Amino acid sequence: MIPQTSGQRVSVLLVLLMFLASTDASSTFDCELEKRADENVCVFRNVMYTANITGATFKGPAGKIQHVAFEDSTLEQFPKELLTAFPDLRSLSVPSTNLSTLVIPTKLERLIASDNQISRIIVHQTRDSTTMQELMLDSNHLRDISNLTRLAKLEILNLSRNKDLPLDGTIELGRFKGLNELRHLLLSDVGAYYLENENDVSLPELELLDLSYNSLLTSSLNVKVLAPLKSLQILRLGYNQLNDLDVLQLTQNNGQLKQIYLEGNHFTCPLQRLILDHLAKVGVEAPVTNKQAQCLLGFEKQDDLCCMPQMAGMIGTSAPPKQVSDGQGNRMTDGTSTSTDSATVHGKERPSSGAVTTASPPAVSVPKATDDGKSVATVVTLGNDSWLLSLLMLATATVAKLMLF
Repeated sequence: MIPQTSGQRVSVLLVLLMFLASTDASSTFDCELEKRADENVCVFRNVMYTANITGATFKGPAGKIQHVAFEDSTLEQFPKELLTAFPDLRSLSVPSTNLSTLVIPTKLERLIASDNQISRIIVHQTRDSTTMQELMLDSNHLRDISNLTRLAKLEILNLSRNKDLPLDGTIELGRFKGLNELRHLLLSDVGAYYLENENDVSLPELELLDLSYNSLLTSSLNVKVLAPLKSLQILRLGYNQLNDLDVLQLTQNNGQLKQIYLEGNHFTCPLQRLILDHLAKVGVEAPVTNKQAQCLLGFEKQDDLCCMPQMAGMIGTSAPPKQVSDGQGNRMTDGTSTSTDSATVHGKERPSSGAVTTASPPAVSVPKATDDGKSVATVVTLGNDSWLLSLLMLATATVAKLMLF
């Protein structure tokens, strides 16, 4: 017999442990009941469900288990045995479990699957028999969401931070057609440049639309696309690249609007004041989520919102029309000149469909305050005839400020 070294013995032991881990004997997982809110939730912890596991067993205390959660667990694939063990499952929570494919079983009403790697969803519910009401899919890799439209009773859908979701940089509201009971639609930080609604999809019950932390441009946001959303009450547009907004038309088209979030955009201070005055006049609030945020270079704070002073706005932009239109020839203005232009993103040029468009490059980065006070560089375009002069004026002003210190 050939003597084994200590290293060889360790290797053999590791192989044996891996073999035992893959057998059915180690594939039994137990959950513990915990009271959460008004529900008894059976919680699985430290589950390692690998692809080579077959015949796994999921067990809970005696009785009818309807609410299940996984914590500190890794699920390389959705455990089909879970559905066999809990046939009356009503809610399932599987956040941060490394799932890449998600299964929505029959009878399920609430599913939390945030912070995974999900790019594919299998829906076992039909439009006639669906029970799903709340679906939290934020921070995943979803692109195709077509089968979600069969969830006709869905009320809350969170798709924020799914960077693959926009098609050609565009969020098309028509992709949600059929979700007639949807009340909350969250599309924050998906990397969208454009918002469209080519077929005027209404989403008749939609009350909250979150479009914050995207890259929406004034030239690519026509408030008319929101007009079919007659129940809209809360609109989140914070931290985009807007330097104008047709609030007259917006509040006329969407008569139920109660709140609109605007912080973190590129409004000049005079225009921002006009917008806020109009919103106050029609009874629409403009909440600020971070009143302590520090404004960065080129911005100042007014009404708890960072905005660009009149001179900075004239230097940093190609004289975009700082106007608000009611669509009937009645316009408010902050005194700046107007121009016609377009926005080019990812090589895609779109003419203005609203009151304002943006000039073509060259461009200069202007920092935008985030809600944690950190800088986020944002592109503001300059006019073709005066961009060099504007840059020199901006540099001179900066040097003058530094000399004061």
